[in-house]
Amino acid sequence: MDNPLDGSSWREASGGEHAPTIEFADGRASGHAGCNRWFAGVTHGEGVAMSFGDAGLTRMMCEPARMEVEQRFLAAIRDTQIAVIEGDTLILRDIAGADVARFTRVGSAP
Repeated sequence: MDNPLDGSSWREASGGEHAPTIEFADGRASGHAGCNRWFAGVTHGEGVAMSFGDAGLTRMMCEPARMEVEQRFLAAIRDTQIAVIEGDTLILRDIAGADVARFTRVGSAP
């Protein structure tokens, strides 16, 4: 099934200079994880169901604070089973419906 997020870009809502990003294109997702670049396949199911495949990463080391941001982000996409868009906010949720991450749209809507 096509991913309705294709062509959109998002930045983690918590902000910060090294906030993780997600760019959706051609059924895949990629971006900046806090330290490294990342990429993964995306599966979009019925309704709001969405999950990421195993993420691939570049292998740079950064200061501990950026590595912590990256580990939290990677855990969030690993746990994602639901994606909801509310205005210019993308909310990723786990299977129980708990928020695991929030992102703000970058640029205009597709």
